[in-house]
Amino acid sequence: MNIFGRKNKGSKGKRKPYIKSVLLNENSPFAINEAYKAVRTNLMFMVSGSGCKTVAVTSSYAEEGKTTTCINMAITFSQTGAKTLIIDADMRKPRVHRYFHLTSSPGLSDNLGGFTEDLCINETEYNNLFILPVGTIPPSPTELLGSPRMGKLLDELSTQFDYIFIDAPPINLVTDAAIIANKINGVLIIARQGTTTVDSLKQAVASLERVGSNILGFVLNDVSSSKYTKKYRRKYKKGYGYYYGYGYGYGDYSDEE
Repeated sequence: MNIFGRKNKGSKGKRKPYIKSVLLNENSPFAINEAYKAVRTNLMFMVSGSGCKTVAVTSSYAEEGKTTTCINMAITFSQTGAKTLIIDADMRKPRVHRYFHLTSSPGLSDNLGGFTEDLCINETEYNNLFILPVGTIPPSPTELLGSPRMGKLLDELSTQFDYIFIDAPPINLVTDAAIIANKINGVLIIARQGTTTVDSLKQAVASLERVGSNILGFVLNDVSSSKYTKKYRRKYKKGYGYYYGYGYGYGDYSDEE
């Protein structure tokens, strides 16, 4: 099936993304662009090898910037010419479709539930960037994400894309991210300055380690002070890949204009 070029009914015309101020574009501050490129470089080395690379993005709790970070990282990968897909797997509080003026269904849950054979891939205004929205909100998201059909779907999508980023629910609230973790290359944990605590990160790491997840590292966002940057670097860097913070008020403000 040729999935590229499909247009969602909610994406007619040349409308701008839902929240332009937090999505990377030609007018984004230089420091923000460079921060994401640094994350991209590190990820490329950490998941190097042949074939499609699949990374889940999670956080310890809500409102820590995981969706914004997931989308912007995917944008930076698409800028290299790599075909990049974002899967919205947060079936309890989906947000990815809002950023691109897409409808939420049909999507992931509809495919996993057997209600459609369509891959439900939507194009975006960014070259090489595609979206698989969440779909109809199901009564049991964990069972769908842990089903054999999820593994088969990822296998099929891996033949169509170079990179897949999965926006997963917060790991300390539900087990969905942990269930996805054994089907992919690794998990990236997002933390937010002034919001995320060391204890919540320890709990997130423990939850992922229990299922044998490959923890790629942490990204600290919404950094506004070099003093705090050094403090968080010391606490978060040890033992888990890379650290890179970015500032200028970038967080996950998907409910605000």
